[in-house]
Amino acid sequence: MTLANKLTLARLAMAPLAFALLWSQRPPLYILALVLYLLAIVTDWFDGYIARKTGSVSPFGAIADPMADKVLVIGALIAFIRIPEIDVPNWAVFLIIARELLIGALRALSGVLGKVHGADRAGKWSMGVQSVCVLLTLAILAGGTNGLELPAWILALPHPMTLLCLAVSWASGALYIHRAAPMLQKAWNPPPKPRP
Repeated sequence: MTLANKLTLARLAMAPLAFALLWSQRPPLYILALVLYLLAIVTDWFDGYIARKTGSVSPFGAIADPMADKVLVIGALIAFIRIPEIDVPNWAVFLIIARELLIGALRALSGVLGKVHGADRAGKWSMGVQSVCVLLTLAILAGGTNGLELPAWILALPHPMTLLCLAVSWASGALYIHRAAPMLQKAWNPPPKPRP
């Protein structure tokens, strides 16, 4: 296994731990969740850099790398819904998850048809925006619940940032669906029957 893939798996392992720290609803643990999330972002940058630098980009990495990012982001968003100190709309989180399931199904379908697709540029930008929004929300949560006096406008930021996550995720999803249209047309018709 390559070093890049090991870093990806390490980041994937961080996701349930970060989720558990947020789910605990214990403010001191929010600081640990923030540190863990920062570490995950650093490993995300390094595993991509190492894979490109060493020429070790693999089909596993192409699938596992964006999946680890999504598990981190979605886990944090789900945990945020439970935390009363921040306003994260649950309907927006639901729509973000629905988008990920839809695009994941399309990627699985492309795999059935013999193609392996990693994240495209729009998807990477979308995940970058979502990661930054989650990181900022974590910072607001960790600071606001551990004695740091934050202005009201900063405390109100998690709501519009979640809406931004929703907008960019569905915008990139729409582009993916548009590009996948020929594949869909091919996939929803039964294969031609062989001639006897």
